Amino acid sequence: MTDFQTARCSSEGPGTQPGGIARIGSTEQFSEGPGVKSGGITGSVFGKGLKRKLESKSYDVKYEAIMEVEKGVKSKKQIAADFGIPQSTLSTWMKNNAQIKQKFLSGEVGPQRKKSRNAKFPEVEQALLAWFNNARAQNVTVSGEILREKARFFAERLGIKSNEFDCSTGWLERFKSRHSITFKRVCGESNDVQSSSKDMSEWKAKLASILKDYDADSIYNADETGIFYRLLPDKTLEYKSVSCHGGKQSKERLTAMVCSNMSGSDKLPLLVIGKSQNPRCFKNIKTLPTLYRANKKAWMTSELFIEWLRKFDDRMSRKKKSVVMIIDNCPAHPTVKNLKSVKLVFLPPNTTSVT
Repeated sequence: MTDFQTARCSSEGPGTQPGGIARIGSTEQFSEGPGVKSGGITGSVFGKGLKRKLESKSYDVKYEAIMEVEKGVKSKKQIAADFGIPQSTLSTWMKNNAQIKQKFLSGEVGPQRKKSRNAKFPEVEQALLAWFNNARAQNVTVSGEILREKARFFAERLGIKSNEFDCSTGWLERFKSRHSITFKRVCGESNDVQSSSKDMSEWKAKLASILKDYDADSIYNADETGIFYRLLPDKTLEYKSVSCHGGKQSKERLTAMVCSNMSGSDKLPLLVIGKSQNPRCFKNIKTLPTLYRANKKAWMTSELFIEWLRKFDDRMSRKKKSVVMIIDNCPAHPTVKNLKSVKLVFLPPNTTSVT
């Protein structure tokens, strides 16, 4: 009689199913040992056990892992362990590395995409994506409806019938997901500046010649920002079936002057400008962590700027330290003469966002 037959015969009795195999509920009768799985189930009778949970990785992770392998610094085993993947998965990525790199670098798929699904009408998507890239390069605002209209236009030009290509909202969402396109608020003014223009190139060269005599601890930059402390967020959660409307937004504001050196080792206390000289909230307050000033509009004025800059100059003089202060050229920032330790440098118009 074979070992398997012996084990089958010995297991017959209460708690067994026909054929002599013990029910899983009675696994406590087995002891731990070589060839025995956790819980007492032997691999020789019950197979290899539970399957490993598969987890798809995004294209940016795949690309990063491929780059690590191509560097040749670490072994494939170590790289697979670092990325939390089996070594066989890394081998599959390396086998398809040309395709993965091409899709990642060309922007054909978004970096957070885990799988690449081909579109039903790839020629329409290719034309639409080229148009979208060109529009955003020219700083043109693009909405979902504009994308859908352009998709219909390209489909018609390519000879695709309207009943074949359904440019629905669902198709638009899938198109955006495939190419990592999202709806964002337009902010900032950096696109108004031609960073490759002759004037900008000359300014960068001039700034570099000025800063070469100072280390990072001696290069300071200051600028104002508005604080709308009573302004509520303009986005909220709401039921899909309910129209979302808001009331009039508060425009009450403070102005804060922020200043720090390039290394971040010296961050000056804020200069806060409000409307009231003695706000009620300051009652019984003897000291403030900031410098506070006030005027009717809560704006920076040339008088306040000169006062602030001279205090900064005195502070640097006491430290016997020569510094450069870079600041924009707004009317509230006049040229201040007779500074002892501060060299004042004004930014040319429309260069603050890219300097």
